[in-house]
Amino acid sequence: MAQGNNWSPELEGLRGIASLWVLFGHICLLVQCRIPLLYDPGMGVDLFILLSGYLMAKNYQDRREKAPWNSLTTIREFWLRRFFRIAPLYYLLLIVALIFGGLFGECRDIIASAWISTQTDASRYADHSFLNILTHLSFIFGALPDYSFRTVLPDWSIGLEMQFYVLFPFIMLMVMRWGFMLSALVVMVVCLAARFLLADYFDAFPMPSMILIKLPLFLAGMVMAQAVRENNLRLWLVALLAPLCAAWMGIAVTPVRLAAQWVMIIGMTALLWQAAEGSRLERAMRLPKRLLTLRISQFLGDVSYSVYLLHLMIVIPTIALLVNYSNFEHLPSPVRMLMVAALCTPVVYLCAWGLFHRVEKPGIALGRRVITGKNVRPEQVLP
Repeated sequence: MAQGNNWSPELEGLRGIASLWVLFGHICLLVQCRIPLLYDPGMGVDLFILLSGYLMAKNYQDRREKAPWNSLTTIREFWLRRFFRIAPLYYLLLIVALIFGGLFGECRDIIASAWISTQTDASRYADHSFLNILTHLSFIFGALPDYSFRTVLPDWSIGLEMQFYVLFPFIMLMVMRWGFMLSALVVMVVCLAARFLLADYFDAFPMPSMILIKLPLFLAGMVMAQAVRENNLRLWLVALLAPLCAAWMGIAVTPVRLAAQWVMIIGMTALLWQAAEGSRLERAMRLPKRLLTLRISQFLGDVSYSVYLLHLMIVIPTIALLVNYSNFEHLPSPVRMLMVAALCTPVVYLCAWGLFHRVEKPGIALGRRVITGKNVRPEQVLP
């Protein structure tokens, strides 16, 4: 996939940070190492959400002359591109998750025997029912409370992402009519109204996998993209309203998470803002930009999707083995966290590198062939 002239390589580095945050956050949760911020892997998912909204809106603006959103062809091609970006790897790992679901459930029970606060309904991992499989294959599970959290994969956010892709063209049609600012405010009001009108439905979700719960954050990313394009601080202030909207909805938003979301929005904007050469902001962002565009940072970004989907299938059995065959649970919590991270991180990234080249890139190439009818090879595409 060719990158546009306005491509910001720092975004790849941020995706890499988000996936690493989720990986280490889940390790901290499972071994009960309460490192502030890191102990909440959901914040890493929030960063992914902001990036997704930003990239979708940015790509729309880059392509709007060639692919206007009032064209059904544009919408169809958008949905196909996103499906083939997400589905091939997801379907492969979903099969593995379902086949070995019982084993993963036993591993979670072993972990819970050491730390009761990590207890979960392990039977959900082994749900081979027709409806569970069908809802996951069709990606509608994220909107159904009973099926939104029923595999070992952290796929609740994949269902969420697919719902965002379904809605995104219609949000952009609103933007074409009303502009980014008014459209974002209207959609946030709709989310708030739905929260109070459909309170029981919202509260039924064990994870925030239904789009209206997280749509304000996607909107924040979209508005940021336009604010950066226009150097428009007023528009950027609308993005800062999104975390407040989520807090008013009252779903799993702590003061720490609210502050973290604001820091993410401010940090991303500062990083991507078109600051004048030699200005105070431009000088302050030189080091972060350099770090985020290092080769290792770009590698972390490339494999971030594979790392995100795969990591629990490696982390959970590793911790269970350590608990079962050693005095692991009696070690100091930072030692437990570092030990699991040292054992799992190389394996996760090695497997993710293979999946990126053997599954993700061929999947993207297949999507391109379906859309264009041309023979696109995996080595010709980028995520």
